[in-house]
Amino acid sequence: MKRHLQRRRQQILETSRRADDELDGLRSAERDPEFEEGAQNEHAQYTLAALTDVHRREIAAIDAAFDRIETGEYGACLDCEREIDPKRLHALPYALRCADCATRHERGMVTETAGPSL
Repeated sequence: MKRHLQRRRQQILETSRRADDELDGLRSAERDPEFEEGAQNEHAQYTLAALTDVHRREIAAIDAAFDRIETGEYGACLDCEREIDPKRLHALPYALRCADCATRHERGMVTETAGPSL
């Protein structure tokens, strides 16, 4: 699982670097006087910036999973402390909760912060 996390982390970093390069290119490009093209350019910049934020959050989740591996806590649900299904960990290797607890957590968070649960 550690290799899987390392590969995913590397993929994110490479994708993020490409997105940053593309965003820099958009920022340095001359502005077209046409409003429509300017709006498209702004939308592209916003999309790339949001993508970068998503990547930063995923990198943080992966790094936290590495910490849990080192402390021997990896694969245990934060809430019920039971083992997280290996299929879930394969699909989401930085999962913090088993599927049941994640579902309960998300339902509770929808009314509080509408944030995602891992």
